[in-house]
Amino acid sequence: MKRSAWAITAVLVGLALVAAWFFGLDARHAVVLVGAAVAAGIANGVLDAVDVPRVVLPRLPEPERGLADLQALEFSLASTEPGARAVLELHALALSVSVARPDAPRSEALDAFLAKSQPLAMTHRELRMLGAELERIVLSPVPDPTPAQETP
Repeated sequence: MKRSAWAITAVLVGLALVAAWFFGLDARHAVVLVGAAVAAGIANGVLDAVDVPRVVLPRLPEPERGLADLQALEFSLASTEPGARAVLELHALALSVSVARPDAPRSEALDAFLAKSQPLAMTHRELRMLGAELERIVLSPVPDPTPAQETP
């Protein structure tokens, strides 16, 4: 057992002795109480020494986006000021596009938008510009990764 386990055992025995004195237990009951404290301290030390691999749960799958999400986004975009949901959806979309196409040229506005973990409120014009740029990035042809041939 480690030193800390012995310290915990000593504290438990001390508490058992104080409890026996405080409650005025006779000698037999006090010995049982102190014995239980020693057993609990030793069990704590043994359990502390056991190294068991813990189960790591797999990540939950990404939820599928459905019609309700699309309708909520359309409602958010249709208002006088775009709602927070529209900005957050566009931010999530921009992050996924930037991960999928890291080599595509991006504007400074899009880079600034991606740099913020919680984007601020935006106007319809700004959302439209960013959406158009994301559409351009997604629709641009993917460069063909042809291996370079060495010439002798």
